[in-house]
Amino acid sequence: MSCLHPSCLRPPRLLCLLALIPMSPAYSAYLHLCPAAALPGPALASAAAADGSKLRFVVTEGPAPAGCSSLALGDAHIETLHAPGPQARTARAILLHGEEQDGRFAVSEQILVQPDSSAPPTPPGPMPLHRNLLDAMRVTTYGSEERVRARLEDGRLHLRCEAGTRPAGVLLSGPWRLPLLRGALRLRFAGQGRFAWRAADAAQAARETALDMGFLDAAGAETPLRLALPSGLDRTGWRHFVLACPDGPATLELRELALAPTPGAVDQRPAPRATWIWEARDWRGRGAALLDWAVGEGIRELFVTVPIAGDRVREPAALSAFVRGARARGIAVSAVEGDPHMVLPPERAASAARARALARYNREAPPGARLASLQFDIEPYLLGPEVLAPARLERAYLATAAALRSAAGELPLDFVLPFWWAGKRGLLDALARSADSITVMDYRTAPDQIVEFAMPFLDWGAAHGKRVRIALEAGPVAALTERRYHPAEPGSAGDMLLFELGGQTVLALLREPRAVRGAQPFRLAATRRIDGSATSFHGNTAALRALLPRLEADFSAWPGFAGIALHGLR
Repeated sequence: MSCLHPSCLRPPRLLCLLALIPMSPAYSAYLHLCPAAALPGPALASAAAADGSKLRFVVTEGPAPAGCSSLALGDAHIETLHAPGPQARTARAILLHGEEQDGRFAVSEQILVQPDSSAPPTPPGPMPLHRNLLDAMRVTTYGSEERVRARLEDGRLHLRCEAGTRPAGVLLSGPWRLPLLRGALRLRFAGQGRFAWRAADAAQAARETALDMGFLDAAGAETPLRLALPSGLDRTGWRHFVLACPDGPATLELRELALAPTPGAVDQRPAPRATWIWEARDWRGRGAALLDWAVGEGIRELFVTVPIAGDRVREPAALSAFVRGARARGIAVSAVEGDPHMVLPPERAASAARARALARYNREAPPGARLASLQFDIEPYLLGPEVLAPARLERAYLATAAALRSAAGELPLDFVLPFWWAGKRGLLDALARSADSITVMDYRTAPDQIVEFAMPFLDWGAAHGKRVRIALEAGPVAALTERRYHPAEPGSAGDMLLFELGGQTVLALLREPRAVRGAQPFRLAATRRIDGSATSFHGNTAALRALLPRLEADFSAWPGFAGIALHGLR
Protein backbone atom coordinates (compact mmCIF):
# COMPACT_ATOMS: atom_id res chain seq x y z
CA MET A 1 0.00 0.00 0.00
CA SER A 2 2.91 2.33 0.68
CA CYS A 3 4.25 1.70 -2.81
CA LEU A 4 2.78 3.40 -5.88
CA HIS A 5 5.14 1.72 -8.30
CA PRO A 6 3.12 -0.01 -11.08
CA SER A 7 4.26 -3.39 -9.78
CA CYS A 8 2.21 -2.71 -6.64
CA LEU A 9 -0.92 -2.24 -8.71
CA ARG A 10 -0.69 -5.10 -11.19
CA PRO A 11 0.52 -8.74 -11.25
CA PRO A 12 4.27 -8.91 -10.47
CA ARG A 13 7.24 -9.35 -12.69
CA LEU A 14 8.89 -12.74 -12.24
CA LEU A 15 12.34 -11.19 -12.27
CA CYS A 16 13.41 -7.65 -11.57
CA LEU A 17 14.47 -5.04 -14.06
CA LEU A 18 18.11 -5.54 -14.89
CA ALA A 19 20.81 -2.93 -15.38
CA LEU A 20 22.33 -2.10 -18.75
CA ILE A 21 26.03 -2.62 -19.42
CA PRO A 22 27.07 -0.82 -22.66
CA MET A 23 28.99 -2.96 -25.12
CA SER A 24 31.21 -1.95 -27.95
CA PRO A 25 30.25 -3.25 -31.41
CA ALA A 26 33.89 -4.08 -32.14
CA TYR A 27 33.92 -7.51 -30.56
CA SER A 28 31.87 -10.69 -30.35
CA ALA A 29 30.34 -11.02 -26.89
CA TYR A 30 29.19 -13.87 -24.65
CA LEU A 31 26.50 -13.81 -22.00
CA HIS A 32 27.35 -15.96 -18.96
CA LEU A 33 25.30 -17.06 -15.96
CA CYS A 34 27.70 -17.83 -13.12
CA PRO A 35 27.76 -18.31 -9.36
CA ALA A 36 28.25 -14.93 -7.71
CA ALA A 37 31.90 -15.52 -6.85
CA ALA A 38 32.95 -17.23 -10.10
CA LEU A 39 33.38 -14.20 -12.35
CA PRO A 40 34.35 -10.78 -10.95
CA GLY A 41 33.52 -7.53 -12.65
CA PRO A 42 30.30 -5.64 -13.39
CA ALA A 43 27.15 -7.78 -13.68
CA LEU A 44 24.41 -7.24 -16.20
CA ALA A 45 21.89 -8.74 -13.77
CA SER A 46 21.47 -10.88 -10.68
CA ALA A 47 19.26 -13.87 -9.97
CA ALA A 48 18.80 -16.61 -7.40
CA ALA A 49 19.08 -20.35 -7.97
CA ALA A 50 16.40 -22.71 -6.72
CA ASP A 51 18.50 -23.42 -3.62
CA GLY A 52 18.74 -19.70 -2.84
CA SER A 53 22.37 -19.25 -3.94
CA LYS A 54 23.27 -16.05 -5.81
CA LEU A 55 23.81 -15.99 -9.58
CA ARG A 56 25.07 -13.22 -11.88
CA PHE A 57 24.63 -12.49 -15.59
CA VAL A 58 27.89 -11.19 -17.01
CA VAL A 59 28.96 -10.20 -20.54
CA THR A 60 32.57 -10.86 -21.63
CA GLU A 61 34.56 -11.19 -24.85
CA GLY A 62 35.56 -14.77 -24.22
CA PRO A 63 34.64 -18.02 -22.50
CA ALA A 64 33.68 -18.00 -18.84
CA PRO A 65 35.20 -20.06 -16.01
CA ALA A 66 34.00 -23.57 -15.24
CA GLY A 67 30.60 -23.75 -13.61
CA CYS A 68 29.08 -21.01 -15.78
CA SER A 69 26.51 -21.36 -18.56
CA SER A 70 27.14 -19.29 -21.69
CA LEU A 71 25.42 -18.02 -24.83
CA ALA A 72 27.31 -16.54 -27.81
CA LEU A 73 25.74 -13.14 -28.58
CA GLY A 74 27.83 -12.19 -31.61
CA ASP A 75 27.38 -8.45 -32.07
CA ALA A 76 23.97 -8.31 -30.37
CA HIS A 77 23.75 -5.40 -27.92
CA ILE A 78 21.58 -6.13 -24.88
CA GLU A 79 19.49 -3.24 -23.57
CA THR A 80 17.72 -5.08 -20.73
CA LEU A 81 17.46 -8.62 -19.38
CA HIS A 82 14.23 -9.94 -17.92
CA ALA A 83 13.35 -13.45 -16.73
CA PRO A 84 9.68 -14.20 -17.52
CA GLY A 85 9.44 -17.81 -16.32
CA PRO A 86 9.05 -20.99 -18.38
CA GLN A 87 5.47 -20.14 -19.46
CA ALA A 88 6.94 -17.62 -21.89
CA ARG A 89 8.13 -20.42 -24.16
CA THR A 90 4.60 -21.08 -25.43
CA ALA A 91 3.31 -17.49 -25.42
CA ARG A 92 1.79 -16.16 -28.63
CA ALA A 93 2.49 -12.64 -27.41
CA ILE A 94 4.51 -11.07 -24.59
CA LEU A 95 3.49 -7.69 -23.21
CA LEU A 96 6.06 -5.77 -21.18
CA HIS A 97 5.11 -2.70 -19.16
CA GLY A 98 7.70 -0.21 -17.99
CA GLU A 99 9.49 3.05 -18.60
CA GLU A 100 12.55 4.33 -20.42
CA GLN A 101 15.24 4.90 -17.79
CA ASP A 102 18.87 5.82 -18.48
CA GLY A 103 18.61 4.71 -22.09
CA ARG A 104 16.97 1.34 -21.40
CA PHE A 105 13.46 -0.01 -20.99
CA ALA A 106 12.85 -0.71 -17.30
CA VAL A 107 10.41 -3.63 -17.10
CA SER A 108 7.94 -3.47 -14.20
CA GLU A 109 5.33 -6.00 -15.33
CA GLN A 110 4.80 -8.74 -17.87
CA ILE A 111 1.70 -10.32 -19.39
CA LEU A 112 2.11 -13.65 -21.22
CA VAL A 113 -0.65 -14.22 -23.78
CA GLN A 114 -1.03 -17.97 -24.19
CA PRO A 115 -2.71 -19.79 -27.10
CA ASP A 116 -6.17 -21.01 -26.13
CA SER A 117 -5.15 -24.63 -26.68
CA SER A 118 -2.16 -24.46 -24.35
CA ALA A 119 -3.66 -22.32 -21.62
CA PRO A 120 -4.49 -24.29 -18.47
CA PRO A 121 -8.18 -24.57 -17.65
CA THR A 122 -9.34 -21.77 -15.39
CA PRO A 123 -11.69 -22.44 -12.48
CA PRO A 124 -15.18 -20.96 -12.74
CA GLY A 125 -15.35 -17.30 -11.81
CA PRO A 126 -17.94 -15.79 -9.49
CA MET A 127 -21.40 -15.19 -10.93
CA PRO A 128 -21.59 -11.46 -11.74
CA LEU A 129 -23.92 -9.15 -9.84
CA HIS A 130 -26.89 -7.29 -11.34
CA ARG A 131 -26.08 -8.48 -14.89
CA ASN A 132 -28.55 -10.40 -17.06
CA LEU A 133 -27.07 -13.90 -16.85
CA LEU A 134 -29.05 -15.12 -19.84
CA ASP A 135 -26.59 -13.33 -22.12
CA ALA A 136 -23.93 -15.95 -21.29
CA MET A 137 -25.95 -19.03 -20.31
CA ARG A 138 -26.50 -22.35 -22.04
CA VAL A 139 -29.94 -23.94 -22.27
CA THR A 140 -30.47 -27.71 -22.35
CA THR A 141 -33.87 -29.32 -22.61
CA TYR A 142 -34.77 -32.48 -20.71
CA GLY A 143 -37.73 -34.86 -20.64
CA SER A 144 -38.46 -38.19 -22.33
CA GLU A 145 -41.65 -37.00 -24.03
CA GLU A 146 -39.85 -34.35 -26.11
CA ARG A 147 -42.53 -31.82 -25.26
CA VAL A 148 -40.19 -28.86 -24.70
CA ARG A 149 -39.04 -26.24 -27.21
CA ALA A 150 -36.56 -23.63 -25.97
CA ARG A 151 -34.12 -21.08 -27.33
CA LEU A 152 -31.95 -18.28 -25.95
CA GLU A 153 -32.00 -15.18 -28.09
CA ASP A 154 -30.91 -11.61 -27.40
CA GLY A 155 -30.69 -12.22 -23.66
CA ARG A 156 -34.13 -13.82 -23.38
CA LEU A 157 -35.27 -17.39 -22.92
CA HIS A 158 -38.26 -18.47 -25.01
CA LEU A 159 -39.88 -21.66 -23.73
CA ARG A 160 -42.89 -23.64 -24.95
CA CYS A 161 -44.17 -26.73 -23.12
CA GLU A 162 -46.73 -29.14 -24.53
CA ALA A 163 -49.06 -31.10 -22.23
CA GLY A 164 -47.60 -34.20 -20.56
CA THR A 165 -47.29 -36.00 -17.27
CA ARG A 166 -43.57 -36.79 -17.14
CA PRO A 167 -40.98 -34.26 -15.86
CA ALA A 168 -39.74 -31.92 -18.55
CA GLY A 169 -38.16 -28.50 -18.81
CA VAL A 170 -34.79 -26.83 -19.30
CA LEU A 171 -31.45 -26.60 -17.50
CA LEU A 172 -29.75 -23.19 -17.44
CA SER A 173 -25.99 -23.33 -16.84
CA GLY A 174 -23.07 -20.95 -17.12
CA PRO A 175 -19.30 -20.57 -16.49
CA TRP A 176 -19.61 -19.47 -12.86
CA ARG A 177 -19.78 -20.46 -9.24
CA LEU A 178 -22.32 -18.87 -6.92
CA PRO A 179 -20.66 -16.42 -4.51
CA LEU A 180 -21.08 -16.87 -0.76
CA LEU A 181 -23.25 -13.80 -0.25
CA ARG A 182 -26.71 -13.10 1.05
CA GLY A 183 -28.65 -12.75 -2.17
CA ALA A 184 -31.51 -13.68 -4.44
CA LEU A 185 -32.24 -14.21 -8.10
CA ARG A 186 -34.08 -11.33 -9.75
CA LEU A 187 -36.38 -12.40 -12.61
CA ARG A 188 -38.71 -10.74 -15.08
CA PHE A 189 -41.00 -12.93 -17.18
CA ALA A 190 -44.27 -13.11 -19.09
CA GLY A 191 -46.38 -15.93 -20.53
CA GLN A 192 -48.99 -18.44 -19.44
CA GLY A 193 -48.57 -21.25 -16.92
CA ARG A 194 -46.96 -22.15 -13.59
CA PHE A 195 -43.29 -23.13 -13.81
CA ALA A 196 -41.17 -24.50 -10.96
CA TRP A 197 -37.69 -23.04 -10.39
CA ARG A 198 -34.94 -25.11 -8.78
CA ALA A 199 -31.15 -25.10 -8.32
CA ALA A 200 -28.64 -27.96 -8.37
CA ASP A 201 -25.03 -28.33 -7.29
CA ALA A 202 -22.66 -31.06 -8.48
CA ALA A 203 -23.94 -33.70 -6.06
CA GLN A 204 -27.59 -33.04 -6.88
CA ALA A 205 -26.90 -32.89 -10.61
CA ALA A 206 -25.28 -36.33 -10.39
CA ARG A 207 -28.45 -37.66 -8.73
CA GLU A 208 -30.68 -35.74 -11.18
CA THR A 209 -32.28 -33.87 -8.29
CA ALA A 210 -32.50 -30.17 -7.40
CA LEU A 211 -33.52 -27.85 -4.56
CA ASP A 212 -36.86 -26.03 -4.84
CA MET A 213 -36.68 -22.24 -4.95
CA GLY A 214 -40.23 -21.25 -5.91
CA PHE A 215 -42.66 -20.85 -8.79
CA LEU A 216 -43.00 -18.55 -11.77
CA ASP A 217 -46.72 -17.85 -12.13
CA ALA A 218 -47.09 -16.37 -15.60
CA ALA A 219 -50.44 -14.79 -16.37
CA GLY A 220 -49.88 -12.63 -19.43
CA ALA A 221 -48.30 -9.35 -18.28
CA GLU A 222 -44.65 -9.04 -17.30
CA THR A 223 -44.04 -10.11 -13.71
CA PRO A 224 -41.03 -9.31 -11.49
CA LEU A 225 -39.92 -11.87 -8.92
CA ARG A 226 -37.12 -12.44 -6.38
CA LEU A 227 -36.21 -15.98 -5.39
CA ALA A 228 -33.95 -16.49 -2.36
CA LEU A 229 -30.98 -18.79 -2.86
CA PRO A 230 -31.55 -22.11 -1.04
CA SER A 231 -29.49 -22.65 2.11
CA GLY A 232 -28.67 -26.27 1.25
CA LEU A 233 -26.96 -25.45 -2.05
CA ASP A 234 -23.20 -25.92 -2.37
CA ARG A 235 -22.47 -22.52 -3.91
CA THR A 236 -18.99 -23.33 -5.22
CA GLY A 237 -20.33 -26.51 -6.82
CA TRP A 238 -23.35 -24.89 -8.52
CA ARG A 239 -24.14 -26.59 -11.83
CA HIS A 240 -27.44 -25.24 -13.14
CA PHE A 241 -30.88 -23.83 -12.53
CA VAL A 242 -33.88 -25.97 -13.45
CA LEU A 243 -37.03 -24.51 -15.00
CA ALA A 244 -39.70 -27.22 -14.95
CA CYS A 245 -42.79 -27.27 -17.16
CA PRO A 246 -46.29 -27.77 -15.73
CA ASP A 247 -48.40 -30.76 -16.83
CA GLY A 248 -50.53 -28.64 -19.10
CA PRO A 249 -49.49 -26.56 -22.13
CA ALA A 250 -47.59 -23.40 -21.19
CA THR A 251 -45.36 -20.68 -22.58
CA LEU A 252 -42.78 -18.48 -20.95
CA GLU A 253 -40.52 -15.63 -21.99
CA LEU A 254 -37.84 -15.09 -19.35
CA ARG A 255 -36.62 -11.55 -19.96
CA GLU A 256 -34.11 -11.17 -17.14
CA LEU A 257 -32.25 -13.41 -14.75
CA ALA A 258 -29.78 -11.63 -12.46
CA LEU A 259 -28.01 -12.24 -9.16
CA ALA A 260 -28.94 -9.48 -6.72
CA PRO A 261 -27.06 -9.09 -3.42
CA THR A 262 -29.10 -8.48 -0.30
CA PRO A 263 -27.48 -5.56 1.55
CA GLY A 264 -26.93 -5.65 5.30
CA ALA A 265 -29.88 -4.78 7.51
CA VAL A 266 -30.95 -1.13 7.35
CA ASP A 267 -30.54 -0.79 11.13
CA GLN A 268 -27.02 -2.19 10.96
CA ARG A 269 -24.15 0.30 11.15
CA PRO A 270 -22.32 0.32 7.79
CA ALA A 271 -18.79 -1.06 7.61
CA PRO A 272 -16.23 1.71 8.23
CA ARG A 273 -14.24 3.51 5.60
CA ALA A 274 -10.51 3.55 6.31
CA THR A 275 -7.32 5.18 5.10
CA TRP A 276 -3.54 5.14 5.73
CA ILE A 277 -1.45 7.80 7.46
CA TRP A 278 2.12 6.97 6.53
CA GLU A 279 3.86 9.84 8.34
CA ALA A 280 3.91 9.50 12.13
CA ARG A 281 4.22 13.28 12.48
CA ASP A 282 0.68 13.64 11.10
CA TRP A 283 -0.85 12.05 14.19
CA ARG A 284 1.84 13.05 16.72
CA GLY A 285 1.97 16.76 15.98
CA ARG A 286 -1.22 17.44 14.03
CA GLY A 287 -3.59 14.89 15.49
CA ALA A 288 -6.57 17.21 15.99
CA ALA A 289 -6.44 18.41 12.37
CA LEU A 290 -6.10 14.83 11.15
CA LEU A 291 -9.20 13.77 13.08
CA ASP A 292 -11.16 16.78 11.80
CA TRP A 293 -10.27 15.76 8.25
CA ALA A 294 -11.17 12.10 8.86
CA VAL A 295 -14.59 13.00 10.29
CA GLY A 296 -15.28 15.24 7.29
CA GLU A 297 -14.38 12.43 4.90
CA GLY A 298 -16.48 9.82 6.73
CA ILE A 299 -13.34 7.89 7.71
CA ARG A 300 -13.82 5.70 10.79
CA GLU A 301 -10.55 3.77 10.82
CA LEU A 302 -6.97 4.99 10.47
CA PHE A 303 -3.89 2.86 9.81
CA VAL A 304 -0.93 4.77 11.24
CA THR A 305 2.80 4.15 11.48
CA VAL A 306 4.00 3.87 15.09
CA PRO A 307 7.67 4.53 15.95
CA ILE A 308 9.24 1.72 18.01
CA ALA A 309 12.45 1.75 20.04
CA GLY A 310 13.76 -1.64 21.10
CA ASP A 311 10.97 -3.67 22.63
CA ARG A 312 8.59 -0.74 23.25
CA VAL A 313 6.53 1.87 21.46
CA ARG A 314 8.69 4.99 21.46
CA GLU A 315 6.05 7.49 22.64
CA PRO A 316 3.29 5.51 24.38
CA ALA A 317 1.74 8.56 26.03
CA ALA A 318 1.37 10.39 22.69
CA LEU A 319 -0.09 7.30 21.02
CA SER A 320 -2.47 6.75 23.93
CA ALA A 321 -3.72 10.34 23.75
CA PHE A 322 -4.26 10.14 20.00
CA VAL A 323 -6.12 6.83 20.16
CA ARG A 324 -8.38 8.13 22.96
CA GLY A 325 -9.10 11.28 20.99
CA ALA A 326 -9.89 9.29 17.87
CA ARG A 327 -12.22 6.94 19.75
CA ALA A 328 -14.07 9.91 21.19
CA ARG A 329 -14.89 10.88 17.62
CA GLY A 330 -15.88 7.37 16.51
CA ILE A 331 -12.58 6.52 14.79
CA ALA A 332 -10.59 3.34 15.41
CA VAL A 333 -6.80 3.42 15.14
CA SER A 334 -4.64 0.51 13.96
CA ALA A 335 -0.88 0.28 13.49
CA VAL A 336 0.57 -0.54 10.07
CA GLU A 337 3.94 -2.14 9.36
CA GLY A 338 5.30 -3.18 6.03
CA ASP A 339 8.39 -4.03 4.03
CA PRO A 340 9.05 -6.78 1.45
CA HIS A 341 12.19 -7.84 3.32
CA MET A 342 10.05 -9.06 6.24
CA VAL A 343 9.80 -12.43 4.48
CA LEU A 344 13.55 -13.00 4.72
CA PRO A 345 14.72 -15.02 7.75
CA PRO A 346 17.17 -12.33 8.97
CA GLU A 347 14.36 -9.73 8.99
CA ARG A 348 11.62 -12.03 10.27
CA ALA A 349 12.84 -11.93 13.87
CA ALA A 350 13.07 -8.12 13.84
CA SER A 351 9.53 -7.86 12.43
CA ALA A 352 8.23 -10.20 15.12
CA ALA A 353 9.96 -8.07 17.76
CA ARG A 354 8.11 -4.98 16.49
CA ALA A 355 4.83 -6.90 16.65
CA ARG A 356 5.61 -7.86 20.25
CA ALA A 357 6.29 -4.21 21.10
CA LEU A 358 2.89 -3.16 19.75
CA ALA A 359 1.18 -6.07 21.53
CA ARG A 360 2.92 -4.98 24.75
CA TYR A 361 1.60 -1.45 24.29
CA ASN A 362 -1.93 -2.81 23.96
CA ARG A 363 -1.60 -4.95 27.09
CA GLU A 364 -0.35 -2.01 29.16
CA ALA A 365 -2.71 0.65 27.75
CA PRO A 366 -6.15 1.32 29.24
CA PRO A 367 -9.05 -0.06 27.13
CA GLY A 368 -9.87 3.31 25.56
CA ALA A 369 -6.29 3.78 24.32
CA ARG A 370 -5.74 0.40 22.69
CA LEU A 371 -5.04 -0.19 19.02
CA ALA A 372 -7.82 -1.92 17.09
CA SER A 373 -5.44 -4.15 15.13
CA LEU A 374 -2.00 -4.53 13.61
CA GLN A 375 -1.74 -4.53 9.83
CA PHE A 376 1.16 -5.91 7.76
CA ASP A 377 1.65 -4.61 4.22
CA ILE A 378 4.56 -6.84 3.19
CA GLU A 379 4.30 -7.22 -0.64
CA PRO A 380 7.13 -9.77 -1.01
CA TYR A 381 6.79 -9.90 -4.80
CA LEU A 382 8.60 -6.55 -4.94
CA LEU A 383 11.85 -8.30 -4.05
CA GLY A 384 14.07 -9.14 -6.97
CA PRO A 385 14.98 -12.78 -7.67
CA GLU A 386 18.52 -12.06 -6.54
CA VAL A 387 17.02 -11.54 -3.07
CA LEU A 388 14.35 -14.26 -2.98
CA ALA A 389 13.84 -16.99 -5.58
CA PRO A 390 10.20 -16.93 -6.80
CA ALA A 391 9.80 -20.61 -5.92
CA ARG A 392 10.42 -19.79 -2.24
CA LEU A 393 8.21 -16.70 -1.99
CA GLU A 394 4.97 -18.25 -0.76
CA ARG A 395 6.65 -20.44 1.84
CA ALA A 396 8.62 -17.47 3.14
CA TYR A 397 5.50 -15.31 3.30
CA LEU A 398 3.52 -17.89 5.27
CA ALA A 399 6.43 -18.48 7.64
CA THR A 400 6.58 -14.74 8.35
CA ALA A 401 2.81 -14.57 8.85
CA ALA A 402 3.00 -17.42 11.38
CA ALA A 403 5.84 -15.71 13.25
CA LEU A 404 3.91 -12.44 13.41
CA ARG A 405 0.80 -14.27 14.61
CA SER A 406 2.76 -15.79 17.47
CA ALA A 407 4.36 -12.46 18.38
CA ALA A 408 1.15 -10.39 18.26
CA GLY A 409 -0.66 -12.46 20.87
CA GLU A 410 -4.27 -11.27 21.21
CA LEU A 411 -3.77 -8.24 18.97
CA PRO A 412 -5.83 -8.85 15.78
CA LEU A 413 -3.70 -9.18 12.62
CA ASP A 414 -4.57 -7.89 9.16
CA PHE A 415 -2.56 -8.70 6.02
CA VAL A 416 -2.58 -6.56 2.86
CA LEU A 417 -2.82 -8.61 -0.34
CA PRO A 418 -2.89 -7.76 -4.07
CA PHE A 419 -6.08 -8.64 -5.94
CA TRP A 420 -4.17 -10.92 -8.32
CA TRP A 421 -3.50 -13.34 -5.44
CA ALA A 422 -7.11 -14.52 -5.81
CA GLY A 423 -5.95 -17.64 -7.66
CA LYS A 424 -3.48 -18.64 -4.92
CA ARG A 425 -5.98 -20.81 -3.06
CA GLY A 426 -3.37 -22.79 -1.15
CA LEU A 427 -1.64 -19.63 0.04
CA LEU A 428 -4.90 -17.95 1.08
CA ASP A 429 -6.22 -21.00 2.89
CA ALA A 430 -2.95 -21.35 4.80
CA LEU A 431 -2.93 -17.62 5.61
CA ALA A 432 -6.29 -18.05 7.36
CA ARG A 433 -4.39 -19.70 10.22
CA SER A 434 -2.53 -16.44 10.92
CA ALA A 435 -4.87 -13.67 9.76
CA ASP A 436 -7.90 -12.25 11.53
CA SER A 437 -8.62 -10.16 8.44
CA ILE A 438 -7.19 -9.17 5.08
CA THR A 439 -7.17 -5.96 3.06
CA VAL A 440 -7.25 -6.42 -0.71
CA MET A 441 -5.52 -3.90 -2.98
CA ASP A 442 -8.32 -3.82 -5.57
CA TYR A 443 -6.67 -1.03 -7.50
CA ARG A 444 -9.02 -0.52 -10.42
CA THR A 445 -11.53 2.20 -11.31
CA ALA A 446 -14.05 0.33 -13.51
CA PRO A 447 -16.94 -0.59 -11.13
CA ASP A 448 -17.60 -4.04 -12.61
CA GLN A 449 -13.90 -4.89 -12.44
CA ILE A 450 -13.65 -3.75 -8.82
CA VAL A 451 -16.53 -6.05 -7.87
CA GLU A 452 -15.19 -8.96 -9.94
CA PHE A 453 -11.75 -8.76 -8.28
CA ALA A 454 -13.23 -8.37 -4.78
CA MET A 455 -15.65 -11.31 -4.87
CA PRO A 456 -13.14 -14.20 -4.51
CA PHE A 457 -11.71 -12.62 -1.35
CA LEU A 458 -15.14 -11.87 0.10
CA ASP A 459 -16.00 -15.53 -0.53
CA TRP A 460 -12.74 -16.52 1.21
CA GLY A 461 -13.76 -14.43 4.21
CA ALA A 462 -17.19 -16.06 4.32
CA ALA A 463 -15.69 -19.55 4.05
CA HIS A 464 -13.08 -18.98 6.78
CA GLY A 465 -15.02 -16.67 9.10
CA LYS A 466 -12.58 -13.79 8.45
CA ARG A 467 -13.10 -10.07 7.85
CA VAL A 468 -12.25 -8.66 4.42
CA ARG A 469 -11.60 -5.02 3.58
CA ILE A 470 -11.49 -3.82 -0.04
CA ALA A 471 -8.99 -1.05 -0.84
CA LEU A 472 -9.13 1.43 -3.71
CA GLU A 473 -6.41 3.79 -4.93
CA ALA A 474 -6.90 7.58 -4.89
CA GLY A 475 -3.29 8.73 -5.13
CA PRO A 476 -1.20 9.60 -8.19
CA VAL A 477 -0.06 6.71 -10.39
CA ALA A 478 2.66 7.07 -13.00
CA ALA A 479 1.90 6.41 -16.65
CA LEU A 480 3.43 3.35 -18.31
CA THR A 481 4.61 2.31 -21.74
CA GLU A 482 3.46 -1.07 -23.06
CA ARG A 483 5.56 -2.97 -25.59
CA ARG A 484 3.89 -5.89 -27.35
CA TYR A 485 6.16 -8.58 -28.85
CA HIS A 486 5.15 -11.41 -31.22
CA PRO A 487 7.22 -14.53 -32.05
CA ALA A 488 9.21 -14.28 -35.28
CA GLU A 489 10.44 -17.01 -37.62
CA PRO A 490 13.17 -19.19 -36.08
CA GLY A 491 16.61 -17.99 -37.12
CA SER A 492 15.41 -14.51 -38.08
CA ALA A 493 16.47 -11.27 -36.42
CA GLY A 494 14.45 -10.24 -33.37
CA ASP A 495 14.03 -7.09 -31.30
CA MET A 496 13.85 -9.43 -28.30
CA LEU A 497 15.31 -12.91 -27.77
CA LEU A 498 14.03 -15.74 -25.58
CA PHE A 499 16.49 -18.43 -24.49
CA GLU A 500 17.43 -20.85 -21.71
CA LEU A 501 20.63 -20.27 -19.76
CA GLY A 502 21.64 -22.33 -16.77
CA GLY A 503 18.08 -23.42 -16.10
CA GLN A 504 16.80 -19.83 -16.27
CA THR A 505 14.34 -18.62 -18.93
CA VAL A 506 15.62 -15.25 -20.09
CA LEU A 507 14.38 -12.42 -22.32
CA ALA A 508 16.99 -10.08 -23.81
CA LEU A 509 15.72 -6.76 -25.20
CA LEU A 510 18.15 -5.66 -27.91
CA ARG A 511 19.35 -2.27 -29.09
CA GLU A 512 19.00 -3.41 -32.71
CA PRO A 513 17.38 -6.53 -34.23
CA ARG A 514 19.72 -9.51 -34.30
CA ALA A 515 19.62 -13.28 -34.76
CA VAL A 516 21.39 -15.39 -32.11
CA ARG A 517 21.84 -19.12 -32.45
CA GLY A 518 19.80 -20.99 -29.83
CA ALA A 519 17.45 -18.07 -29.10
CA GLN A 520 13.83 -17.64 -30.16
CA PRO A 521 13.32 -14.22 -31.80
CA PHE A 522 10.41 -11.86 -31.07
CA ARG A 523 9.49 -8.76 -33.06
CA LEU A 524 8.19 -5.54 -31.51
CA ALA A 525 4.61 -5.35 -32.80
CA ALA A 526 3.21 -2.27 -31.05
CA THR A 527 3.94 0.34 -28.41
CA ARG A 528 1.32 2.31 -26.50
CA ARG A 529 1.07 4.66 -23.54
CA ILE A 530 -1.10 3.65 -20.55
CA ASP A 531 -2.10 6.33 -18.05
CA GLY A 532 -3.07 5.71 -14.42
CA SER A 533 -6.80 6.29 -14.81
CA ALA A 534 -7.53 2.54 -14.89
CA THR A 535 -5.98 2.00 -11.47
CA SER A 536 -6.46 5.22 -9.50
CA PHE A 537 -9.25 7.74 -8.85
CA HIS A 538 -6.64 10.48 -8.52
CA GLY A 539 -8.08 13.62 -10.09
CA ASN A 540 -11.55 12.05 -10.19
CA THR A 541 -12.56 11.82 -6.55
CA ALA A 542 -16.10 12.88 -7.48
CA ALA A 543 -16.54 9.56 -9.30
CA LEU A 544 -15.05 7.75 -6.31
CA ARG A 545 -17.44 9.40 -3.84
CA ALA A 546 -20.41 8.60 -6.06
CA LEU A 547 -19.34 4.97 -6.43
CA LEU A 548 -18.62 4.17 -2.77
CA PRO A 549 -22.23 3.82 -1.53
CA ARG A 550 -23.04 1.39 -4.35
CA LEU A 551 -19.98 -0.74 -3.64
CA GLU A 552 -20.62 -0.70 0.10
CA ALA A 553 -24.22 -1.81 -0.40
CA ASP A 554 -23.21 -4.72 -2.64
CA PHE A 555 -20.25 -5.82 -0.52
CA SER A 556 -22.35 -5.72 2.68
CA ALA A 557 -24.16 -8.81 1.35
CA TRP A 558 -21.07 -10.79 2.45
CA PRO A 559 -21.01 -11.43 6.21
CA GLY A 560 -17.28 -10.71 6.56
CA PHE A 561 -17.18 -7.38 4.71
CA ALA A 562 -15.12 -4.99 6.85
CA GLY A 563 -15.40 -1.80 4.79
CA ILE A 564 -13.58 0.07 2.03
CA ALA A 565 -10.10 1.53 2.51
CA LEU A 566 -8.92 4.47 0.41
CA HIS A 567 -5.20 4.71 -0.29
CA GLY A 568 -3.72 8.08 -1.16
CA LEU A 569 -6.87 9.97 -0.22
CA ARG A 570 -4.97 12.49 1.94
